[in-house]
Amino acid sequence: MLQYPTIPHDWALWLFEKLELLEYAGNHWQGVLPKDLNFDEVVGMLPERLKGHCDPDRRTIEFHPAVVGVFESMTELVDGARRRNVLKIFTVRDLCYTHGRSTPIPEVVEQYLGAVRLWQLFDRSADHGTGQGHSLFFIKTFESKVELRCEYTATDLRTLDRLDEFSKNYFESDHHRDQKRTIIRNALLEIFKGQIVVRLSDILLKFQEFVESVRNAYTLYTTDFSFERLRLEVDKQNLEDILRLNKTFSDIQNQLLAIPAAMLLVGANVKTNNLAANFATIVGVSIFAWIMSKLIRNQFCSVEAIDEEIQLRQGKIKEQPAEISKRLMPRFSDLSDRIKHQYSVLRGIRIAAALVWIITVAIVLDTQWPELRPQLLELVCKAVSTATAWLGDVCTQIGII
Repeated sequence: MLQYPTIPHDWALWLFEKLELLEYAGNHWQGVLPKDLNFDEVVGMLPERLKGHCDPDRRTIEFHPAVVGVFESMTELVDGARRRNVLKIFTVRDLCYTHGRSTPIPEVVEQYLGAVRLWQLFDRSADHGTGQGHSLFFIKTFESKVELRCEYTATDLRTLDRLDEFSKNYFESDHHRDQKRTIIRNALLEIFKGQIVVRLSDILLKFQEFVESVRNAYTLYTTDFSFERLRLEVDKQNLEDILRLNKTFSDIQNQLLAIPAAMLLVGANVKTNNLAANFATIVGVSIFAWIMSKLIRNQFCSVEAIDEEIQLRQGKIKEQPAEISKRLMPRFSDLSDRIKHQYSVLRGIRIAAALVWIITVAIVLDTQWPELRPQLLELVCKAVSTATAWLGDVCTQIGII
């Protein structure tokens, strides 16, 4: 028993295979059904939208294959709504290709599928579309807008290199979706500046230029985005570091008040010919100087630890793209100056504590043994001179002088 097709598309192929004296009659095809086939049975089974006028006397059958997805050429296929949507199944007879069944896919068919997909991607990204779907509008302002029409022919088809990757990154990804829509719109407006209407054929011709424009704009956007994000992080951490540096001084500021107090204590307690009291004064001031040296050393270590963390952060910033790192590195300059200032302050405090001890010893020796005064005066002058030079250097670094 003869097996007949089950879907309209296959019926059209069946008619092309079985009919004799096939000819194209302008808007339809027609041919003669062989006598070994039951005319009435065949005509009765033909899908209504496929068949045209059927003459039982002449056994002729008219049919419209394009209606059911069978085309003579790509020129016939690329027309009307098929420019916007791909049929689930279609055949291009001059290519001997049936979509969904034949392999490999001819290059021109790949190009057609790419063009349809590109249109559908634009349809997702457009600001407005017509109800019929053949026009899309990309609107930046009332004066700056462009209408994209789905107009192209088989001769306009081009290979759209890496369309899948481009689609995934800029049309289908949810990451920065709104910004990407803006970038796509701006790219169209820039490439086709001055044109009110753009056809899809124009974009197919300039597809690579369009892709590069979108990529470059998005790279610039992500660079600025990354810069702003990193800038906020850098500024926040720098502020925290400054507060930590300030704390290294505030933690010992109460102890620093003991330096002038120690001098007052020395002046009040040192007495002539009272070795025990004078010795006790030296011991007390020595303990004070030792404790202060430990406190200052501890604060030095804190500043050094903060300095190392800052250098690590600077190293990470330098690893960023050059256009980002060059803009961020200057933001560390104030912090670096603050580090140097803090080192100088701690050195000055260390020298001040040492001077308290030296002067105390000198006062005790001068009071207890006056005969040593000339030698002592010489030693004190040298110590004061050296300390003064150190303090001068420290003050210069701090910025007092």
